Amino acid sequence: MSRKTIYQDSRLTVVSGDDHAVGKFLQIFDKEMENETPEGEGLVFDWSEKFGIERNFTGYIYDEPQKVIDSYINECKEDIRHNINLN
Repeated sequence: MSRKTIYQDSRLTVVSGDDHAVGKFLQIFDKEMENETPEGEGLVFDWSEKFGIERNFTGYIYDEPQKVIDSYINECKEDIRHNINLN
């Protein structure tokens, strides 16, 4: 299995990879959601070639997993900017 971080900031980590069992996969981990997810890892999006979207707590529904990832990253960046402006 190969796994690499394709995006990371103070809140989010997005990983992609290729696994012999599920094929290509994409995952989003959100530090602010760690206490809200069953495993406590903050896994808010999980997609693979074999199973499709298995978990999606992002609020975005697109057929293309990359669109979900891009939209969630942009939303979180806006949240961070908004919080900085309020302080």
